[in-house]
Amino acid sequence: MFSNVSARWRRRLRVAVVVWAALLVVLAFAGSRATVREQVPAAEARAVMDAVVGEAASVFSGAAVLAVGPLGWESCQVTPARPGLSLTRTLQVSAATVVQVEALVERFGLRPLTSGPDGVSWSGESAGYVNVRVTATSAEPAAGRWVDPVAVQASTGCRPLDGPVGVFAPTPPFGAEASWAYGSVPCPDGRSVSSWTEAVAAEPFRVHETTGGCV
Repeated sequence: MFSNVSARWRRRLRVAVVVWAALLVVLAFAGSRATVREQVPAAEARAVMDAVVGEAASVFSGAAVLAVGPLGWESCQVTPARPGLSLTRTLQVSAATVVQVEALVERFGLRPLTSGPDGVSWSGESAGYVNVRVTATSAEPAAGRWVDPVAVQASTGCRPLDGPVGVFAPTPPFGAEASWAYGSVPCPDGRSVSSWTEAVAAEPFRVHETTGGCV
């Protein structure tokens, strides 16, 4: 390489190549860096996400059965040198009314994502850069209700892992099995919704016990 130029110019070209390569690394790092959402640590993002789910639960107050799924997480990379976690939480609502779902869509400013015989979904982004997706399947027009459970899923995207995210579970209820998982979120009114659930294929999860509620 560079055999057809003088030794002096070969040195200059080699330096230029090294500088250019370093610049590309810096630009790639900066491009994957630190957006606002990425800079919020996973533990803080979890608190924001759970508050969003609690706010969603308050929309369904008084007319539906609510259940909170466990905290879900996946490892990710915020940057090539910075590990992170992507967190999710699902709220399952049984016997939700069409009016309630419409109110939820309006509150979070969600946009239609899919619509067809297999159901309807909406998605958007709440405060704190938390992604919100609502999925509903078949409705019963005469009753004004959704027949199958409505799922409200919130997710943080990849956030820096700077410390524990605070995963915990109390003592399981009597008769609980190993497959049961605990989930809890705070309500805007200061109360909370807590559930023991089990993942199943047909729905987000099977509800074994749920307590509390939001108004």
